[in-house]
Amino acid sequence: MGMVDRLFIEKGCPNCGAIRGVLNMEAVERDEFRGKDGQEFLVYSALSNTASIELLAKFGLAGQSMPVLVKASGDIEARPNFIIAHLRQQGMAVA
Repeated sequence: MGMVDRLFIEKGCPNCGAIRGVLNMEAVERDEFRGKDGQEFLVYSALSNTASIELLAKFGLAGQSMPVLVKASGDIEARPNFIIAHLRQQGMAVA
């Protein structure tokens, strides 16, 4: 698999809500969408805290709390304002 940014968010998570507010959902839903660096962009959304814990563990992110962004570079970001800045920089935000 090529370069991929992965965003993990949870329903009901206040910080995730702020990220959802700027996330370009139309772009997210298009499999061919690419960020400005040519990477794919995948969003994983959990509907409960238990599901979040299990999902993050499956991706080697045990102990993290959502939201989490794993950049194509391998860098991990959990600060909402930095995640939003990355979304804007990569053309993945609506505003």
